[in-house]
Amino acid sequence: HIWLPPLTSDALNRAAALLKVNLSDTPEVIKRAYRRQLSLHHPDKLAARGAGRAEQGNAGERIRQIQEAYELLRRHKGFR
Repeated sequence: HIWLPPLTSDALNRAAALLKVNLSDTPEVIKRAYRRQLSLHHPDKLAARGAGRAEQGNAGERIRQIQEAYELLRRHKGFR
């Protein structure tokens, strides 16, 4: 289970910025952005694009941040 910060406007704005969406976007747009960010930061995709070891090493943390941001927005918007 992922720990989530409280639903504050600051946390929601940071989550939206991380996923590159607006808080007013539809659940479909948010889901698409979430999947796009996961794909962009996946270690295998980074390796295929020639990313260095450091960038690949940070991929796990970045993916965790993306997942937390998505869960926060999902909870705020009330969708599955």
